[in-house]
Amino acid sequence: AKKLGLSERLVSYTHIELRNKLNEYGYRRVPLNERFLFLPHCLRNSKECKADYTTEGLQCKRCGKCQITELIAMAEEVGFNNVFICPGGSMVKKIVMKYTPMAILGVSCFDEANLAFDSFQGTPISPQASLLLCDGCKDTKANLTEVREKMILGNENLLPEKKKD
Repeated sequence: AKKLGLSERLVSYTHIELRNKLNEYGYRRVPLNERFLFLPHCLRNSKECKADYTTEGLQCKRCGKCQITELIAMAEEVGFNNVFICPGGSMVKKIVMKYTPMAILGVSCFDEANLAFDSFQGTPISPQASLLLCDGCKDTKANLTEVREKMILGNENLLPEKKKD
């Protein structure tokens, strides 16, 4: 892809979307309240975050100074009961082993998404991933529209109605 002059970001996005499509059927079959959302702790505002870390990740205080507050609210609005904010894939694996979810949506960078897809291959878990808009392990940003669309796959009636011009 580099030799052809294609953007590395575009290639990464296409690769993840292909893997998403391969797992979409299983993901759609799992009720919203049984799906798990994993958010990276790098979404937090590193200068102002007052959240505490526990054995199950960051416990957001919902101060509104980063996208985590909005993502948690969005997940609750559509019916997710399980949202975790993790510093990395090893904590995600521990939580998955403890609770054994059947469907997972992870918001992450390309490398973490790829590792997660590899980890869940051959298991009954149906993963989906939404890549960060900007990554770098600190003060990152998620694509809120894409995350919501992936949250409700199979339940598109929960999307807001489009305005007619």
